Amino acid sequence: MAIAKRTCSSIRWLICVGLLALAPAALAAPYAAEPAPAPGAEPATVGSPGPSSRWRKLLDELQLGGFLGYESDGVAGIAPRVDGEVPFRAILPPLQLSWVGSIGFSHLTRSQDAYGFGVATTANVLKVLPAARLSFALTPQLTLFADTGLGLYYASTTIEDSTPYFGGTSTSSGLGFVTRFGLGAWYQLREKLKVGAALELDPYFGEFDHTTFVMQAGAMFRM
Repeated sequence: MAIAKRTCSSIRWLICVGLLALAPAALAAPYAAEPAPAPGAEPATVGSPGPSSRWRKLLDELQLGGFLGYESDGVAGIAPRVDGEVPFRAILPPLQLSWVGSIGFSHLTRSQDAYGFGVATTANVLKVLPAARLSFALTPQLTLFADTGLGLYYASTTIEDSTPYFGGTSTSSGLGFVTRFGLGAWYQLREKLKVGAALELDPYFGEFDHTTFVMQAGAMFRM
């Protein structure tokens, strides 16, 4: 009972962190989008956008969507995730810096058989990861992007060994850090809809000590 309570508490805490993952970007984006006044120019006092118009502009630029991927490193399985993206600032005309907040789940398994006996491993991993995204527009329809981020995960791992006398079932769980290094591309399918694919390397640190490779496809919708 105590383990179940700790598990539920950890998952609730991760979900709260995930909901707050976009908060820094949401606070910064409305102001980052405003150009700095030219030297010697008088500050605008009439018709300046208020907080409500800034937040309206942010909602217009907010993109929601996600990816469905296959994650592998010894253990392997499906890895869906939900993303929210807000633009932060334009670095150069083709380069755009954005903040991305992600909540993902991975169901990973492995089965090893020898001499009629087997060891089955199952890992369920919940990830909350904010990241920075640098996008490069090759054409109005095609955009390349690179992600780097650092977040938290909660992993629950079960190992079932069918070896007589020596086998059994063991379970472990814990929190740790996860990083993301990703490359991908978007294709603007419609005015507010883009589809794409990405490759990722996700090193985990802590209880779930793996470095996984992720292949995924997804879509984003601009509000």
